[in-house]
Amino acid sequence: MKQVVRWLAYGSLIAAFAIGQFNNSKNNGLQSLEISEGLELKRIGLMGEVYTATREDTLIGYLSCGRSQGYGGPLEVAVLADTAGHIQNMDLLRHVETFSFIEKLRAQYYFRQYKQKALADTFQVHQDVNAASGATISSVAIAQATRDASYAILETAMNQEAPAIKKQWRLTPKEGIVLAIFILGVIATYLRKKQLRYITLGLSMIFMGIIFNASISLSHFGRILLGYLPDIHHHLVWWVLMGGSLVSIVIWGKNVYCHALCPFHATQMLLNKVSGINLKFAMNATRIIRKIPGFLLWFSVLMILLSSNPTLAGYEPFAMLFSLEGYGVQWYILPAALVGSLFISDFFCHYLCPVGTTFKWIQKQRRSIITFKSKKNEHCEKNKEHNEEKKVA
Repeated sequence: MKQVVRWLAYGSLIAAFAIGQFNNSKNNGLQSLEISEGLELKRIGLMGEVYTATREDTLIGYLSCGRSQGYGGPLEVAVLADTAGHIQNMDLLRHVETFSFIEKLRAQYYFRQYKQKALADTFQVHQDVNAASGATISSVAIAQATRDASYAILETAMNQEAPAIKKQWRLTPKEGIVLAIFILGVIATYLRKKQLRYITLGLSMIFMGIIFNASISLSHFGRILLGYLPDIHHHLVWWVLMGGSLVSIVIWGKNVYCHALCPFHATQMLLNKVSGINLKFAMNATRIIRKIPGFLLWFSVLMILLSSNPTLAGYEPFAMLFSLEGYGVQWYILPAALVGSLFISDFFCHYLCPVGTTFKWIQKQRRSIITFKSKKNEHCEKNKEHNEEKKVA
């Protein structure tokens, strides 16, 4: 029965992925955008995403789509330019960013700065584009997507050569601090030093939690499943945490992140130490309750794959704890997790966390592969010994 349930779960996820990709490929909202209202769009050439924009048979300008990788995954913008080579308007065509980030962009009038910009601008944040406070990654991604659309108009519609933009590494103290904390977490795990682990968790709570709000969440895994890998040049922290955590499990078999790096884990430990209470569920109840994280993970991943949106079903309150910005069920889960951790050690980690459950699943697959290889080698050795015995006989 367990095997049947397991394969049904895997099958449903595969079906959800196929449905999500099919629906995503059909979406095209160009005609529904405000910037294209009243305009007739006609594609230039057979390939590409550049259109002539006419009104009553008069050429108004050109419209193009540009893409980039944001905080949650891919985003796409539509840019409307006049025939003189200046942006008249632009807007998001589709995105999977967290709702609060988009609200910050609109509240700070981020999109207005693109009007009347020349198509040949560099669109570099902190140079000729201002980032919205609290939504820097989304600001950078939209600037890159706008550049992509603008340069497409230049080259396709106006037959002009677009400027060559070299990729630049986004290296700030944040990247260096996160890398240092991760290395310290690996050392603490390897040496099995409890005091060093506590120091690492404390640093993680301060920097990766309170200051940077850089916890690993279910959306990180959603991006991998959907193939929405962020550009390493601008998302080095993402690659350090996700890449480092996955490599440590696959090669070493150790879950460094949950053991020594998770700022929410550190918060729960601190609260439990303050209360001094550590209750235990009854054995039968524990067996049932421990199935909850797996079910929640399956359901969340199902929603992510169906929607092709890695941020849609994230219920973990990690970011909300340190930013006090959340939505929906997070407002209920956060207080429940904090109160629960006062009475039960690592309450959320044991009974609700999708990140820890995912890492455990990866560890389990690793052990299965190693066990399979060991049995295969053992079988080969036995066959070899049997053949040698036959030769001797």
